[in-house]
Amino acid sequence: MKVVVIGTINQDLILPFRGTSIQSIGGIFYTISALSKLDEQNLQIVPISFLGSDMYPAFLRLLKQYPNVLPDGLQEIEQKNHKVILEYKSAEERVEKALFNFPSLEWENLEKFLDADFYMVNLITGWDISLAAYQELSRLHYRRMYLDVHFLVMGIDNLGKRFPQRPANVEAWIRGARFVQMNEREFRIISQDSANDIMFFENYFQPDQILIITLGGRGARVIFRKDNIVRKKEFPAYPVEDVVDVTGCGDVFGAGFVTEYLRSGNFYRAMEFANRAAGVNSLLRGTNELDKLLPLMDELALARDSR
Repeated sequence: MKVVVIGTINQDLILPFRGTSIQSIGGIFYTISALSKLDEQNLQIVPISFLGSDMYPAFLRLLKQYPNVLPDGLQEIEQKNHKVILEYKSAEERVEKALFNFPSLEWENLEKFLDADFYMVNLITGWDISLAAYQELSRLHYRRMYLDVHFLVMGIDNLGKRFPQRPANVEAWIRGARFVQMNEREFRIISQDSANDIMFFENYFQPDQILIITLGGRGARVIFRKDNIVRKKEFPAYPVEDVVDVTGCGDVFGAGFVTEYLRSGNFYRAMEFANRAAGVNSLLRGTNELDKLLPLMDELALARDSR
């Protein structure tokens, strides 16, 4: 099966709450590498992103370690690669600064890749893809689209510092994909006019959509409509010890969800698998150690089952 991943590939400098700094490739590279490792036999991954000319050759060499990732959708652009500095103020709260921003992807960057089985749109910057291009993709492939809201809900100042900001056109983005993921902070920013998550779903979502709210160390919640009633179900996190770095946990969660959903067609099973993938990601340093993801997920499942 072919999965197209749309977003931005970053160069990350991570300053953890505790421990030494981490330099790694980030953004949708978390999604790409996690998808690659979670099902090497059955998934073919096509990332669509700009890459700065300073990083493009080295990144193509890196992809040789991921034989099921195709570079066809990567476009070199004559500027420095997008860079993000993430400074953690607590285990999960961080301040983020973005440098050397890319333009938005347009329809011309996507139209050669309309034969995929699934599309993941991960808004790493919030302007990774233009709304017009996103809506055209939605018109063709809505039921096979997964949106991670991510930094759609963050503005940027003149120095590159990101700050919370509710976009005026948020409903157009939310309604464009059948599966929509956001974390608690993003949910609070978007849902200011809704008393709770059920009302938020009723106000903003189409009947066949599925909303996933990730809850950090507490797991995740899924909200959906069944028999004309809006329902929700909690999925507790897999307990982990000695958390190293939570950067990219949401991206790896999304990769885990899509991997299992394509395999089984069951979004309950996909939620469980995604929770386990995100838990293991918190034990790894950046994207540098994602080759350990699947073996450690097996260990984590055995550890929980033996309790």
